Formats: sequence, structure tokens, C-alpha cells
Amino acid sequence: MKILSCNAGYLLGYQNILGGYVPPPVGSLLGDAETERRKLEQLVGVIERESPDVVSLLEVDRGSHRTITGGQFRTLVESLRERGLSYGGDVANKYGDGGIVELLPFFGHLANAVLSRTDRLATTHYLSAGRKRLVIEMELTADTVLFVVHLSLGARSRGRQLRQLAELIAKRTDGRDVIVTGDFNTFAETDELDAFSDRTGLETRVPGETVPSRPLDDLLVTSRSLDLFLCSPSIDVERCDVLDVQLSDHRPIVLETGR
Repeated sequence: MKILSCNAGYLLGYQNILGGYVPPPVGSLLGDAETERRKLEQLVGVIERESPDVVSLLEVDRGSHRTITGGQFRTLVESLRERGLSYGGDVANKYGDGGIVELLPFFGHLANAVLSRTDRLATTHYLSAGRKRLVIEMELTADTVLFVVHLSLGARSRGRQLRQLAELIAKRTDGRDVIVTGDFNTFAETDELDAFSDRTGLETRVPGETVPSRPLDDLLVTSRSLDLFLCSPSIDVERCDVLDVQLSDHRPIVLETGR
């Protein structure tokens, strides 16, 4: 089983503006058609080369004014199909289900997604803490469940989210093996996941640094390993790597297991 996890950054690309602390100003507001086409092609190329069984895909646009597509998830699936790669999956708003934020003209289009080469059912959940609240659950096999997350930037909200996520995993998995992946925003080292690991029994797998070095990192952060995997100890991990592809301000990560 191979899992690719990628924060696509709405296919806006990455520019080293003011040391990387400021996103592309025009693209962030209005979009950038050329950059979006280039980053879509790059993302398709990564998936084609790695040929993962499942793709965890964060930060995609379902059709706001910023995108030239009718929805980046749908366009990605169609682009992969043109290359002979058949993926299905699900996409959902990252902020809530039927709430005020989802009804807003712009924020209602911002989403996370999961793609799979086979017909796997995806189930969406929403945590009550934080603003980035979506959790996508997918059964990988009869005895393994995947959870895809994009946790809050705020440490206090993130701590509450991790407690709720641990409760959700206990409720949904019924003793099965678990893999959790996504963007954990662990700027203060992965030690803050210790309590979560204690509650769930999962082991943290760190692929490496997934965001670029920035001038003030020594003062502001202690880790650039934001994108992670957490796995049940019984899962045989054969590969856990960062891919050398600057798709957004995050690099994709990949996990391969022996079963």
C-alpha cells in the first residue's frame, strides 16, 4: 500500500516573497492562471510517477473566482484519466458542513480531498475545535483505516483537535490498524503529538522537512516537519519520504507499507 499526502496550496505555487512569509499577493486574491496550469501539471506528474494507491490532498479549490477550473479536484481526476490513471474519491469543505463559513462566496470553495485507485468509501467528519475542522476517513483494507487531517495553526486549538481526533479514532476503528496523515502544523517540533500518541497508540513517522527554510525560523519555529504520518505499531512501514517537489509551500510526502 502506497499513500501520497500533499498540501497543494490551491495550486497557487510558492514564491520566496519577503523570505517566504507572504503568499503570492496577486494570486492569493485573484488567482494566477499560468501558475495554476503549471502546478496542476506538476501534481499530475507526481501522482503518475509515484502511482499511489491513495492520495491525501489538502487545499484544493472547488470553483472560486481564483481558479480557472470548474473545481481543481474534478480537473485533477480528469487529467489523471487522460493519462490512463483511474482515480475516484471525495472532496469536502475544510471549514464545516452546512455552517456559515461554507456558505460564504469564497471560503465555501476551499476544500480537502482524498483520491483512491479502487472503490473505497470516504466518510467526512468535523471536529468542533478550530476553523480547519475537516477529517476524512477512508477504509484502506478490512483491517486498516486512514484519516486525513489539516490541523489548526493555533497551538491551543490544535491541542483540542488532537484530543477530539483521538476520540474519533477510538470510536470509528474498533481495534483496526490506523494511519493518520496530513498537515499537522507542528512548528514546535512533533513533541506536541506525544499526548495524542499516548491516547491512540500510534507512532509518529517523520518523512523529513516539508516546508522551505525561512530567515527567521530560528526565532519563530523549531520544526519544519509539518506533514506527517502516524501509524499503528503493527503496520510494516517500508518507506517514509519527502519528495523533492516544491508544489506549494509544502513538499509532498509518501508512505509505503508491507501490507
